Amino acid sequence: MLSISDINQMGKEIETWLRMRVHPIAFKLIKEENELPKDTVIPSRDIGKRLNLCQAFSLVQRGGVTIGMFLSDHWCFEPVIGLGFADRIPKFLSGYHRYPDSVRDIEAAENWCHNMPYLEQERQTGLLMAPIHKATFMPDVVIMHINGMMASQMMIVKNWMDGGDITCQLSGHAGCVYAIVPPLQKQSCHIAIPCRGDRQVGMAQDDEIFFSFVPKMLPDFIAGIEVLEQNGWGIPMHHFIKEEVQMRDKYVDMSRLLGMVVPTD
Repeated sequence: MLSISDINQMGKEIETWLRMRVHPIAFKLIKEENELPKDTVIPSRDIGKRLNLCQAFSLVQRGGVTIGMFLSDHWCFEPVIGLGFADRIPKFLSGYHRYPDSVRDIEAAENWCHNMPYLEQERQTGLLMAPIHKATFMPDVVIMHINGMMASQMMIVKNWMDGGDITCQLSGHAGCVYAIVPPLQKQSCHIAIPCRGDRQVGMAQDDEIFFSFVPKMLPDFIAGIEVLEQNGWGIPMHHFIKEEVQMRDKYVDMSRLLGMVVPTD
């Protein structure tokens, strides 16, 4: 069984290997305020303001703070519904907040709201987040803002694990919900797109996306990274442009079997 120190160490190893700009986030749903570490910042209490969840992400991954949020700490309501802190009330399901600002018609708005991932209400009342290398709790999911190259590397490691691809539900809205709920429900990894809010007020960069996974996958990620580094699939990635570039032996073998023209020397 993984310990918290294991999570800290392996999370730091992934951050270092990817050359991440910001820290991976250890995220946990909680039921009671007494689950919060002593140094936790509660926005409404300690800042005197409420935050969008994406803004809290930014404070954690950039500033290194530990943050706890309950219903009264959220400024944006979508994660409140998506994370199961409140009911999917009829007004939400009607598409009210989406039409006419960002959808063609009310039917499309209603469809989006019904399709937004969500957790059932199971006594969770809040959330707790910290940079993974200094978290003092066992997270439910690890959330990372990474660029396209980093995402490619993480997906290659996932392919190394079990040969499986990552099938995702993507949206232009509610990036925080799409980054958290699907990996929790599937107990796997997931890719999501930062929403307009995350980019505008959460400081997600133009080239960044979410990559999320459950902590039990950390040992396999670390093992895969080590093997791929040994096999020349690591970072930094070497770039070059050359016609008929030298291919790995097994790629050449497959090309011959498919009747393709391949180098003979």
